[in-house]
Amino acid sequence: MENENLARTVGKALDILDCLGREKTCLSASEVARHCRFSRPTAYRLLNTLLNRGYVTQDRSQEEKYRLGYKILELSKSLLDSVELRQQALPFLQDLSRTVNETVHLAVLDRGEVVYIEKVESTQPVRMHSTIGSRNPVHCTALGKAILAYLPPEPQAAVLERASLAQRTLRTIAERAALQAHLRQVCAQGFAIDDMENEDGIRCVGAPIFDHQGRVIAALSISGPAYRLGLERAYQLAAQVKATGEAISRQLGYVA
Repeated sequence: MENENLARTVGKALDILDCLGREKTCLSASEVARHCRFSRPTAYRLLNTLLNRGYVTQDRSQEEKYRLGYKILELSKSLLDSVELRQQALPFLQDLSRTVNETVHLAVLDRGEVVYIEKVESTQPVRMHSTIGSRNPVHCTALGKAILAYLPPEPQAAVLERASLAQRTLRTIAERAALQAHLRQVCAQGFAIDDMENEDGIRCVGAPIFDHQGRVIAALSISGPAYRLGLERAYQLAAQVKATGEAISRQLGYVA
């Protein structure tokens, strides 16, 4: 019952955002209630919650009326940035995949995990089973470590504090101090290797991608079965992965 009530409340809050997004003028709590077909007290309570979180704001000339807040714009910008990143990065990912004939991924950091936002499949008979939109831990993937290594100290500490550091395989670095030392090494060499740390039999090489302000915003990686992507070959391919990350970063306006 509690979960059902919570779901209804969230649904009503989303209805309010949809309503304010459709209308060209500010709306009062009564008008929102009428459009959304629930009581004024409910509308007023939810509007105040959304107001406190920045998702709606009140017009200065009409303090009793509401419109969408800038938090919505902030979220939209994050989405648009990801879309632009995919478009800018895709030709480079395709070139890399053709060159090494392995699967190439592009991922961003979201809520302490890496999320795949693009994938270029290899022509090999044995391929990766990943999908765009799927998530993986940040501490044991080449993508995640490549991003983590270049985060400023405070954001990095916040991500590590939130991460479970689960022991995914016998090779997973699951101790915080050891992981931080490993990330310093990743930062020094410019690439990260997932040596079967996330999944047995799978090895990956990842490198960071930076935006025009020099912030790490994503990472790319090549992935393959360990029998084909041996550790020696992984280190050999690291230069190409790193160079591709640098090329995408320059495309986004990054200047080293």
